[in-house]
Amino acid sequence: MKKFILGVILGSLLTSGIVYGYRAPKPQRITDFDQNGLIILNETLEQLWNITNGRYSINTTTTNPDGSLSGNSGDMILYNNSGTYYLEICVGGTVWVGEQLTNTP
Repeated sequence: MKKFILGVILGSLLTSGIVYGYRAPKPQRITDFDQNGLIILNETLEQLWNITNGRYSINTTTTNPDGSLSGNSGDMILYNNSGTYYLEICVGGTVWVGEQLTNTP
């Protein structure tokens, strides 16, 4: 039983990094609750809903973005290298780190 509980704890710790990989940017401060404030609130809530339900899209490119494409930290794109797909994440400026995507369960 102790091994089972330990396995559940370790499993949840190892998978939590994957689950929370895409972060929402800090929302804008709403100082006046007028039409503009309502628009900002709706956009922020829609973005949070899209992230939590997996409804955001990723841009696809066929050229290696590392060193050639500028982005913000945390930006993600899908790099297609002749049928081999890589998930590329910007770590700042034009530096991208990629991981090959496979069908391994």
